[in-house]
Amino acid sequence: MRKGAAGPARRKIYRFEAIDWHVPVASGTDPEAAAEAGRRGAARKFLAQGEGGFYTQVVRMPAGFEAPVHSHDHEEVFMVLEGSCRFDGQSMDRFDMTVVAANEPYGFVAGPDGLSFLVVRRGEASFSSAG
Repeated sequence: MRKGAAGPARRKIYRFEAIDWHVPVASGTDPEAAAEAGRRGAARKFLAQGEGGFYTQVVRMPAGFEAPVHSHDHEEVFMVLEGSCRFDGQSMDRFDMTVVAANEPYGFVAGPDGLSFLVVRRGEASFSSAG
């Protein structure tokens, strides 16, 4: 471990199985739309939330779930972990990744086996519907 002015650096291990799933609701999200997404099986787990300047989450969506065209106020890395999707009309499969610029509208539809993906941002992002 490194030593700094405050003593040894502490590294937190995020135990995926110990983190609860919850319905995705970001600032700017329509609460009724979020509740419906939760009923259909959409959920997320927050991992790092500001540590080291990173905001990370794993999101799952059922087969055919459509995330409407929207944007966030921070850029993000979007990586498929399981399943597949059509992201802005392009096919993405396991471990495919894209980078989305801040305030750039995008949308996606989960594939026939559903979708789990990782999001990494450098800030806590808000949600803006483009529709």
